Amino acid sequence: MRVKRRPRIRWFSLFFLLVLPVAAYGGVPEVSHVMVTDVTTTSFSVIWAANEASTAGLEVYADENGSSLVDALITPHPIESGDDTIKTAAENNGVMKVRVTGLAPDTTYYFKTSTTSKSSTDTTYNPSAAPFTPVTTESETVRTYESGGDILPFSNDLIIEACYLNDGTTPAEGTLVLATVAGGSHPITAFVGDGVDSPYAIIDLNNVFSRDTYENLDLSQGLNLTLLNFRGLAGNSIVTHVVPLDELLSEVKPAEFGLKPSWNMISVQLEPGVTDIETVLSPIMDKVSAVWAYDTSADYWFRYDKNSPFPWLNDLEDMHCFVGYWFLMDNEASLPVNGTFAPGPVHLHVGWNLVGYRSIETVDLMDAVGLILDKLNSIWTYDTTEDKWLRYDKISPFPWLNDLEQIEPGKAYWVHVTEECDW
Repeated sequence: MRVKRRPRIRWFSLFFLLVLPVAAYGGVPEVSHVMVTDVTTTSFSVIWAANEASTAGLEVYADENGSSLVDALITPHPIESGDDTIKTAAENNGVMKVRVTGLAPDTTYYFKTSTTSKSSTDTTYNPSAAPFTPVTTESETVRTYESGGDILPFSNDLIIEACYLNDGTTPAEGTLVLATVAGGSHPITAFVGDGVDSPYAIIDLNNVFSRDTYENLDLSQGLNLTLLNFRGLAGNSIVTHVVPLDELLSEVKPAEFGLKPSWNMISVQLEPGVTDIETVLSPIMDKVSAVWAYDTSADYWFRYDKNSPFPWLNDLEDMHCFVGYWFLMDNEASLPVNGTFAPGPVHLHVGWNLVGYRSIETVDLMDAVGLILDKLNSIWTYDTTEDKWLRYDKISPFPWLNDLEQIEPGKAYWVHVTEECDW
């Protein structure tokens, strides 16, 4: 049984609500992209970005008004290997992380961050005043599952990922890799070079908890696995993979490619720093054959066909975040995109729209479409691996056929609305 009802706050929403900088007392530093990560039964972390080299702190309270401080161990920039060069690089990049340990399971706490400029004594608090931000610890650590009456142990893999700056060759020192997994309650994070040689980062999928049961999640092959390189002043990058096949207990391995041979419906959650389509596609140019996008307002298909005998017909010149695309892949791949977080909603026109969703996390369908449900007729996506369309049709006479339950980062969706609206 749950001890208390969890606050109805969605961390993917909070992440994008806080894209715009927050500054206290009219000074520096500015703070953005505040997000709760790495929540367990006895701990949680908070990450955010500062606009200059800074140090991080956190205050934790038992109530939203901040009247009662919690006695917990608070560790700024926790580095498991003890390598202080990683901490310094992160601070100098404006990448902030604080871990809180020594907490009780299934308990709601409240916090505010503090960010102190290394070049001055200015400190920014976020939120600057009550009510402070809630987070609820997970319910129980569970490492077994039931199968045919037997209780069997499970253990997920550790994902290793190479992380570079925009040039593709310089190790991304001081970068925090943020991993979101379909079904997970919160992202999990790791610093580049912590416990492994740079430019690699190790993401331990055993630290993923279920957002439905609040217990450890036994992951299966093919689940959406999105990795955000949170690089602060050095910019950001994002790539969508899938969880690999788990054959043994806790192997260290790369994630599986997110794009499969044939047609894929995709989107990206960062606005590319260079939007030219050939630049965006350059990491997978030898594996992609064609890209198509649909403009609802003009009722027109744009295309980029690498192998077309009529190249002058190619009129898809740029790629942007939250636009939906059809990718024709010759081979499997994952597309890394360097870019920035874009403010503002996804605008939908009357009729069918081919779009992505703003979240960097997998979101339950009803949570994603709740604010436009009165204008929504249906939403569809295509699963390349299963060669299957998934749908939610609000006006269908056969509602039991609706099998689209989640909205995932890196995917695209056909969304049919009856009025112009912002999603």
